[in-house]
Amino acid sequence: MGKKRALILSLALGLFVFCVSAAEHYHVNARTKRISLEVHKKLKLLNKRGVKTIKSEDGDIIDCVDIYKQPAFDHPALRNHKIQMRPSSHVQNDHNSSQLVSQIWQRSGSCPDGTIPIRRIRKQDLLRATSLENFGKKMPVHSSYSPTDDKGTVYINSNRVELGPQVNRSAAILLTTGYNYIGAQGDINIWTPRVESPDEFTTAQIWLKNGPGEAFESVESGWVVNPKVYGNGATRLFVYWTKDSYKSSGCLISPARICANQQRHSPRYGPWTCII
Repeated sequence: MGKKRALILSLALGLFVFCVSAAEHYHVNARTKRISLEVHKKLKLLNKRGVKTIKSEDGDIIDCVDIYKQPAFDHPALRNHKIQMRPSSHVQNDHNSSQLVSQIWQRSGSCPDGTIPIRRIRKQDLLRATSLENFGKKMPVHSSYSPTDDKGTVYINSNRVELGPQVNRSAAILLTTGYNYIGAQGDINIWTPRVESPDEFTTAQIWLKNGPGEAFESVESGWVVNPKVYGNGATRLFVYWTKDSYKSSGCLISPARICANQQRHSPRYGPWTCII
C-alpha cells in the first residue's frame, strides 16, 4: 500500500512539473512570437521599398527610396510637403579644398536621380535597442536638472549658456552664441574613434541648439561610433533632431558607414553642406 501511494505521489509530482514546464514553454513561445510580430511591423514601417538596392562591401544594404516616400513624410507635419531642392542662401566658404567625404556603399553603386540612400534597418538592430519605441532615440534630459544649477552651465562673454546635465559622459565643446543662423560647417578631424564597451558611444559633431536645459530643440550632425545601434565599431555619418529635449521627439538618421580620407566635394552636387 505504501509503495502504491509513493508511486501515485511520484506520478502526480511528475505531472505537476510537466504542466508547469509546458505552461512556461507556452508563455515563452507566446512572448517570442509577440516580439517577432512587433519587430516585423516596425521593420515594415521603417524600411521603405526602394527603386534600387545596393549591397555595400561592409555588409550594409542601401535602399534608393523615392525622395517623397522617405520615412520623414510619414510625420503628419510633413504631409504634402514640397522639398526645396536648392537652398535659398549659402554659407560663406573660404575653404577651397577639392577633397570629398564619400561613403563605403558608394563603391558598389549610386542612387538614381529623385531618390535618396537609406540604410536598411535589420531585425538585429531593433533587438539591440532597449525597446522598439526607443529605437534611434536619445535618452531624455534628466527631470531633476535645474536651470539654476551651475553644473552644466558655461559663460561666454558674460552670457550664461546652459548645456544641461553631463551625466556619465566627457565632452570637449567649442561654443558660439548668436541670434540668426542660416547654417554651419566645420572640419572634424577625428580619425577612427573607438569605444571601450558595446554600451558606450562617441561622436564628433556640429550641434545647433535653441532653448534652456530641459526645453531645448536641436539639430546635430557629424560622426558617430555606436555599437549598440549599428552592431559594430565603424564610424558613421549621422543627423539627429529633437524639438523637446529628446522627451517624445527625435530621430537618428544615418545613411551608412562613411569613408574618411576620401573626398568632400561632389562634382555633381557641389560642396556637401547642411543648410539648417
